[in-house]
Amino acid sequence: MKVAIIFPNLHAMPQTLDLGVGYLATYIKEKTHHEVKIIDTTFHSRHWQKHVREQIEAFQPDVIGFSTFSVLWDCTKTIANDIFTYYKKVPVIVGGYQAIMVSEETIEAKEVDAICTGEGEHTLAEYLDRLERKESLKGLLGIWYKDESGTIIKNPNRPAIPSLDTLPYPDWDLFEDIDKYLYYLGRLYVIGTRGCPYKCSFCAETALEITFSGERFRERDPIRYVDEIEYQYNKYKNRGMTGAHFFDTVFSFTDVWLEKWTEEYIKRGLHKKLPYTAFARPDNHNISQKKVDLLAKSGCAQVRVGIESGDSDIRKSELRKPGCSNNVILEVIQRLNQANILVKTYSIIGFPHDDKKAISNTIKFADNPLTQTRFVLSYTPIPGTPMAAKVEKMNREENIQKYSFHFSGGVKNDNYGRNYVHLKLLWCYLLFGTKQAWLSFSAAPLVFLRIVPTRIFKGFLYGNPLLLTTLYSLIHADYWEGWRKKQKKYWEKNYKAEYEKALIDRERLAAFEKQAEAIKLSEKLNDKFLPTHNYDDIVLSKNATK
Repeated sequence: MKVAIIFPNLHAMPQTLDLGVGYLATYIKEKTHHEVKIIDTTFHSRHWQKHVREQIEAFQPDVIGFSTFSVLWDCTKTIANDIFTYYKKVPVIVGGYQAIMVSEETIEAKEVDAICTGEGEHTLAEYLDRLERKESLKGLLGIWYKDESGTIIKNPNRPAIPSLDTLPYPDWDLFEDIDKYLYYLGRLYVIGTRGCPYKCSFCAETALEITFSGERFRERDPIRYVDEIEYQYNKYKNRGMTGAHFFDTVFSFTDVWLEKWTEEYIKRGLHKKLPYTAFARPDNHNISQKKVDLLAKSGCAQVRVGIESGDSDIRKSELRKPGCSNNVILEVIQRLNQANILVKTYSIIGFPHDDKKAISNTIKFADNPLTQTRFVLSYTPIPGTPMAAKVEKMNREENIQKYSFHFSGGVKNDNYGRNYVHLKLLWCYLLFGTKQAWLSFSAAPLVFLRIVPTRIFKGFLYGNPLLLTTLYSLIHADYWEGWRKKQKKYWEKNYKAEYEKALIDRERLAAFEKQAEAIKLSEKLNDKFLPTHNYDDIVLSKNATK
């Protein structure tokens, strides 16, 4: 059978190269006898109807699949309805975050015949097999579907794939516009884990943890992960891949895993030719000094951290992110700078608990001179998360709105006016965008002049949002080397001496505390076991008996 998998990115966001679509399409291509085609609207937003129609009519699929999330749900239905006007009726199956976390709403849509309620590789393959053999879908794990009468049949969830190493590497050439993605980003996405061991109240991973059966957080073999990175680099290094973008939610979580990965990455010589950016939770476990040393040795150019709020108490109580106080975050940022690793932070404003003071504190906390790239986003309720449930309990119709990744108005909040978050976001774009532009130009003027004008112009031609194409022209991977040189000079001039003194003071304090503890322990033991003698008495007594 032929299946067309559509990524319905009518918002034309150039950073949304979808790993899920890549894995899914590659699995169908390499592990089954079915044919697959990816149809991506990212760079065709101005003429998406013409593009999708031409692709559908040329490929003639037997099944149409959509991989989508809540932000793109309306886009999914728009494209599906357009297909219905000119193409024969074929089954439509929807997967991705939207289908997993809002299953009832998704299957009830008139455009949808079936949904995948978990990881899609094995499920879609079996779904296609059954349709080809004209067999019932009853009992097919991970599938909800409508029978001939329109009744919704809910099969049990399929357990998560236990071994990620059984999946083939994504074939990015299945994306017809992969070279455009590389042109914009300068890096390719890779991932060595699925899931997350943490349960932040606002994050999709928390909702998925509830939905999935089986272990949600899984790690690939670190050696095989390096195998894929090397494979993708050799394939795309002459097509614009100058860096690697690790999509792991907690890349540095497991000590032994990171050590093995680092050893192999260095052994292959990739640390000298392929810098990378990785996400890490800003705490003393994931960004310990030992792990920072491993990241630095292996050629890590940038660490991305989510700081979300500017208030430690809010981060702990409302966001359910303990261990990430402001002091700890400032400490790990210092630690990364000391190792000459760039820092990129993500902050969020417009949470349901926010007021003007909280938003102001968040923006001030993000404005750290040791942070090279600062993203400030507006809060988007993700269905199924504890934070979204809190929003729903507010019972305000005004909270029903179209959200976006970068520029929604947050949720309705009596603490400020409806446009307050929008205006604050514009201020952040102006403030941090200007700083980013100056950093990129001053650190690498030739790269800046080569990248910025052409990407803004081409983004306009492709129909990508001007704000995003401008932003991504300022954070391209080709800047990393220049940023790091400038960062190192800035760090050594302004912070190195103070930081090293603080480390020495801390070591002295630790030694003193250790000595004090030893003395206390010695006294405690003496009191318990030798209540009537001191050490000298015992020594003298032993000598006297010789």
